[in-house]
Amino acid sequence: MPSKRRDFLIRVCSRLALVATVPWGGCQRGAAERPTTPPGAGISTPSATTTAATPVVASPATLVLRGAKVATVDDAFSIAESVAIRGNRIVYVGDDRGVEPWVGEGTQVLAVDGKFVLPGLVDAHCHPYALGRGDENNDFFDVGAAKTFDEMVTMLGDKAKTLAPGEWIIGGGWDQNRWPGKALPVHDRVSAVTPNNPVFLYRDGGNSAFANKKALDIAGITKDTPDPYGGQIHRKPDGEPTGFVVNMGNNLIKKHFPAENRPDDYYRERYKLAARRANEVGLTGWHDAGTDPKHIGIYKQLVDRGELTMRSNVMLQNPRLEYDATVAYFKSHRVLNYGGEQMLQVRSVKMFFDGALGSRGARLFEPYDDDPHNTGVFEVPPEHVYEVSKAGLETGMQVCPHSIGPKANFEFLNAVERALAERPVADHRFRSEHAEVVRPTDIPRFAKLGVIASIQPIHCTSDMGFMHDRLGPQRCHRSASPWRSFLDAGVHIASGSDFTVESHRPLYGIYAAITRQDHQVQSAGGWYGDQRMTREEAIRSYTNGPAYAAFLEHELGSLEVGKLADIVVLDQDLLTVEPHVILETQVLFTIVNGKVVYQK
Repeated sequence: MPSKRRDFLIRVCSRLALVATVPWGGCQRGAAERPTTPPGAGISTPSATTTAATPVVASPATLVLRGAKVATVDDAFSIAESVAIRGNRIVYVGDDRGVEPWVGEGTQVLAVDGKFVLPGLVDAHCHPYALGRGDENNDFFDVGAAKTFDEMVTMLGDKAKTLAPGEWIIGGGWDQNRWPGKALPVHDRVSAVTPNNPVFLYRDGGNSAFANKKALDIAGITKDTPDPYGGQIHRKPDGEPTGFVVNMGNNLIKKHFPAENRPDDYYRERYKLAARRANEVGLTGWHDAGTDPKHIGIYKQLVDRGELTMRSNVMLQNPRLEYDATVAYFKSHRVLNYGGEQMLQVRSVKMFFDGALGSRGARLFEPYDDDPHNTGVFEVPPEHVYEVSKAGLETGMQVCPHSIGPKANFEFLNAVERALAERPVADHRFRSEHAEVVRPTDIPRFAKLGVIASIQPIHCTSDMGFMHDRLGPQRCHRSASPWRSFLDAGVHIASGSDFTVESHRPLYGIYAAITRQDHQVQSAGGWYGDQRMTREEAIRSYTNGPAYAAFLEHELGSLEVGKLADIVVLDQDLLTVEPHVILETQVLFTIVNGKVVYQK
């Protein structure tokens, strides 16, 4: 065992102050000093019997789960029956008989009657503030319910009638791929029903948007406005803008938004609501995919108040500065283990490199099949990605570019390779956020360079309806959502949802990962089903995977003695039920840091 790891375990052992009775496998049951036997050898399976003397413990557990099927998700994916927690740490994993000495007068016992217990599920790429804003806030107009463009026009006209002239309608949730004909919107009909109110609606994914004439006029966008670097302004045959803008084209309008000036308690309540919604679906942690120092300050306030019920790995939004200024910015905002107990860290930077497939902004090598003059966009030049990568290596910041298309992933790998040649760092764990289309020749480079594939399985099943239109069958077969190829090449995978672009329910993502089907099971055997994950792999991608991607695999990601106690209890066994049952599985308990934060 490496000395660094052993020192960590010794520190944990001293905190737990356990006794030295050794009833099993040559190592004390429940001890923080882990056995040196192979992974899983120190966990009693339900069929195991314990013959040694009953141990005496220094103090009882605060919380015990027993009578369960516990998928520990350790190296051997061992199965146990009981888990004991003292404070916020796991002190015992094993069979029901062995947990009895941990039950004392003040112990809370959850008799979970054969239910399925997992390490807490973590969303490795999401947008918590958007989840907390929800649909009860008037400052974001959700048009996702519109099944046609006509319905969206009607919704906007009705909304405008409730507003004073000049008030913005800012919202989103539309996707032309869900409409008959799949045509991108043109502003004329919307402008006719919203003549006095600027409209700006994000397309699903947030990389592109639709604006009306009033918003275009405020931004000064005309037929003579050139496309900005890294962006597109879609145009009619006469050159006039249609209202659809891609990537950096968004910023031409967004910079004219009214300033958001709200008190801190507004933001705190939004994040608390997001955490409650996440806990309800079995999430115990999230990787916030890009925010600013203002919102990082809100996270700190929540930790200080003891009000944060989601372990938060927060990515700082790329400041787009020169190299020296970027280094200084990273150093000033990097945060490790704020407040203790690993509830908050800021050690990553999110940057947008290309766009999305739905809007044809993801960067390709060859043109889109359904747009033969378009290969997508780079929002920033590859040279900038290299500069940020080098700054990340210098400061210990993990670089996480949004890289959907194959050209974006190729250039990101080039940037990492070049930066590492100048500043060798053995364990940087840079991440490609999305990694949705990757050439087979680049997959081994992920493993070689130590780059994590941060994927969203539900994106695959949401996008499969238009992927052949965009890329054609040949490119899809060799490059689209290549999860099996990643795993076989030894690439680390971390799964998320990108909520609120997709559902925040992690079980939907696990279902997508093992079936490559959507809820309607539109593709028998799965869409390019040879790239599916096994059930164990899918579960690991929501537990071990995010823990590794956050440099926290020694604290989280599996149910092992000494680790932090983040746990979810489900009413169905994800390892054995029919796949469609996973979609209906209920969360019974969610435990974060040793405390029950949700109970059905």
